[in-house]
Amino acid sequence: MRTIVRFRTPKGDYALPVERVAEVRPAAELTLLPASQRGVAGVMRRGGGALTVLSILGELGRHVIVIDHGTVAFGLLVEEVTGVHRVDDELIGPPPPGQDDGTVAGVIVDGNGVVLLLDTEALRARLTT
Repeated sequence: MRTIVRFRTPKGDYALPVERVAEVRPAAELTLLPASQRGVAGVMRRGGGALTVLSILGELGRHVIVIDHGTVAFGLLVEEVTGVHRVDDELIGPPPPGQDDGTVAGVIVDGNGVVLLLDTEALRARLTT
């Protein structure tokens, strides 16, 4: 059994492991980063520093999910957080073929459609590319 945070973007429904989600913040706190690399929306203040926010799932969003990946924290711009859910491991299928970087770690098919489970390590790697 896994616990996930589900969210929606204009591109579809996604999920992250709950243990990697530190908080959800309003995107209104986001400062756009001029001439940013592809997939980076901007930065927002967190603690005494600046948190990089990725926009790989869409350029517009109302919320930022703050992902804590050990020594690195970053944000992910999303439209709507739909809740925290428990999912049986057997309902999580393998990642789909055709990806360039392994961003999708698994696929959950439920009564509402397809939910793509994201890999936080692959997301974190986008901060250095």
